[in-house]
Amino acid sequence: VSSLSDTDSERRRRKKKDKHRSREEKRERKREKKDKKKKRHGTASGAQWGKYGIISETDFYNKTQEFRTWLLEERKINPEAISKDQERKEFVVFIEDYNTATLPHEKYYHMEAYERRMTSLRAGEFVPPAEDSYDPEADLRAHSLRHKKAPAEHESYLSKEELMELRKVQSERVEVGKMKLLGMEVKQNFGVRMDRTMFDD
Repeated sequence: VSSLSDTDSERRRRKKKDKHRSREEKRERKREKKDKKKKRHGTASGAQWGKYGIISETDFYNKTQEFRTWLLEERKINPEAISKDQERKEFVVFIEDYNTATLPHEKYYHMEAYERRMTSLRAGEFVPPAEDSYDPEADLRAHSLRHKKAPAEHESYLSKEELMELRKVQSERVEVGKMKLLGMEVKQNFGVRMDRTMFDD
């Protein structure tokens, strides 16, 4: 009888252990499923949502070119051969990928801008990367820097008195030059040295 009770208690213990293990396995599988789901839809919940704008079914005619290109290239469906109902359903899929920024190529977001960019690249012009976006803060900083006064240069090799003397000599030279141009006689003891070649005939 004691051996029966041992095996019975052993069986219960094993059953409890299995139950506990299966619970942990279930939790682990759930965790893995969640992780997979997050990876698949990670961009939708992150900062990517609306990166290229948010569209709805009312934007069908605005995004027709992008949608039809996506339909042909990615879904391998001829847009001319499907019904209106099927086209609407495909557009809903396109909307989801557009809004979550998960379309496989940048051209499906704005076809005209992509074509302009490619034409510029083919022409050999410099084109900034497509990911560059407008940064209003950087624009404001650049604008404020442009309007700041340039710092005056305070360093000088001459003293203030020497600078005043040089200014005086410069104005005297200009005065003597004007006198010579007018044909006036300039005395040699005027105090300003002049190059004879510059003002003399």
